[in-house]
Amino acid sequence: MENTATFLTIKQAAQQVNKSEQTIRRLVKQHAKTSHIQLEQTPKGSTYLISQTFLAQQYPSQVEPLPTVAAQAQVPEVAELQRQLAERDQTIQQLQNRLLEQNDVLNALTNQMNSQRIGRIEELLISQNEQLGELQKRLPEPGEPPVVLAEPEPAKKGFWQRVFGK
Repeated sequence: MENTATFLTIKQAAQQVNKSEQTIRRLVKQHAKTSHIQLEQTPKGSTYLISQTFLAQQYPSQVEPLPTVAAQAQVPEVAELQRQLAERDQTIQQLQNRLLEQNDVLNALTNQMNSQRIGRIEELLISQNEQLGELQKRLPEPGEPPVVLAEPEPAKKGFWQRVFGK
């Protein structure tokens, strides 16, 4: 396989960055379809290899970087790219902060709406309880004969009803 010197086995990578093999396997799984991970066939089966450069990007403080040889003409370009990368990172951080602030505002509004709804529901429950109390007062006590309401008197017939009999 080409460039095997810059690719490490999971075990080697774990030792180099002082992480567990399981941590490196999770990283490999997340990036399995990228150029940073290679699948190599061995007599015992397939094994994953991880790019040492990629590993250094993921765990910058734990990996000794590969020696880089930069021509003097590339140094200003690298510095410019690093400046642009720092600006991009700062913009991302600002956007994340704005999202968090907006999320806080939405949560506050949701809590306020829920409080208002709960207050309205409580008002309705109190009103219904009062109505139930009034209805219970009208009910006869157990053992008392039921109260018979007088039937309303029939309405008097009007002129036309008397004339036409309806």
